Amino acid sequence: MKTEIPPYVILGCGYVGTRLAQSLLAEGARVRVCARRVALLEPLRELGADVHYMDGGRPHQFGPALLGLDRPVVVYCIPGIQDLPQGEAVRRAASAAHKVMARSFIYLGSSAVYGRSEAHLTSEWVDEDSSVATSDPDSGLRLHDEASIKAVGQAGLRTVILRLAAIYGPPLWSGTNLQGGRGVRQRLRTGQYKLWDGGNYYFSRIYIDDLVRIIRACGETATVTGTYVVGDDHPCPQGEYGRWLATHLRLPEPQLADSHQSSGPRQAIRGRRLRNTRLKQDLNLQLLYPTYREGELQIDAIEAGAPLPTIRLYGADPTPVAAAAPAPSTPATPQVAPAPSEPVVSAAQPSPKVVAAAPATVKPQAPAEPPPEVLHFPTLQPQPPLVAWPRAHAGQDLGRLCGQEPLGAELLVLQAGQSAPSGRIYLVLAGHPHAHHGDPESAHSLSPLDLCPKDAQLHNPGFTEVTLLAFT
Repeated sequence: MKTEIPPYVILGCGYVGTRLAQSLLAEGARVRVCARRVALLEPLRELGADVHYMDGGRPHQFGPALLGLDRPVVVYCIPGIQDLPQGEAVRRAASAAHKVMARSFIYLGSSAVYGRSEAHLTSEWVDEDSSVATSDPDSGLRLHDEASIKAVGQAGLRTVILRLAAIYGPPLWSGTNLQGGRGVRQRLRTGQYKLWDGGNYYFSRIYIDDLVRIIRACGETATVTGTYVVGDDHPCPQGEYGRWLATHLRLPEPQLADSHQSSGPRQAIRGRRLRNTRLKQDLNLQLLYPTYREGELQIDAIEAGAPLPTIRLYGADPTPVAAAAPAPSTPATPQVAPAPSEPVVSAAQPSPKVVAAAPATVKPQAPAEPPPEVLHFPTLQPQPPLVAWPRAHAGQDLGRLCGQEPLGAELLVLQAGQSAPSGRIYLVLAGHPHAHHGDPESAHSLSPLDLCPKDAQLHNPGFTEVTLLAFT
């Protein structure tokens, strides 16, 4: 017998909210998604979600967004709002949740509350008891939000604050421009990812599907309350992850950068080595993607055409599409073993905190079935050497990449809202940019293999990157 899933309201439904809604709708839950740009939520409406327009900068709209649902779980995913006093928006949202007797109020915060990083300190473990940076302006915004939530929680609302590491994951919709992937690989492909100060800063991250399971467990487990840090089991130096992923994707190694001597003010780096022990113990939960290798191989499989796995909190855990190798083991990144008493969630033995107990009339549990077969994709096999098969990437002449004379042709990648430099001929390889001859009102949408001449202007108005072949 499956425990009934409460209704959910997602305030500020973006990348995380979309994946959370997909998980809930797959199990038949009632879901209301709220955002200003409701057109981006149409795929969720088609799946059965209730799409609601809401502007977080207008706090009076929080109340109507929560009406008509029986004790919902409210998930707050809205970043800081500059036009309101610090903490005011989330206070109003939590108060509205309290008035409708919400089951819980979950705030997606940030591990940035621990302040900026110093290279000699980022190897130290950070957890819920570590000191926060009260004098740091950026962390202060989040700390004001947290204080407002705790104040409403004292009136009887069950609140959960999640201090999140960096979130990464695959595109969430196939064949559309909505909700592209998130993470380091997008910046590596465009040559925008840098290793700061030799890549020695520690960073933590969390795969999107594990974050969704954590949010749901917090919302649907009545005993969970308080503040938790959220990261995977293998925080590591930035250089370890960046160099591994670049090699894995057959891309050039990321460039080094000096945070102290870069132009303008010093680069603010907020790397942290987050310890997730308390989170896993209180939720009785183990991660499906405990290191970046499992997560990145899963993204490989999805980019190769595999469907997104269904995320289920009740019953069997989802099986990742991609099989991953063990996490890298280096002297600089020792692993912290879980406590001996830490329970492990498995398909054969569901957690008593999440799954309702079976009635007494149910027959004795049958032996556990073997796990489903794990799919393997050719893209996950070892790649040929870079020297034999150079990979084209943005910003370098294709002839030089092959060790030959320059061809006057190179790749160019436009992110959402970017325009291509004028005076060049462009061949569209992927995406649908807009082109016009001096009049933006007459812009025409181009498709792959269309050409844009030198006298035209090219712009990417979409939500995913556009790949071009540029000729001088």
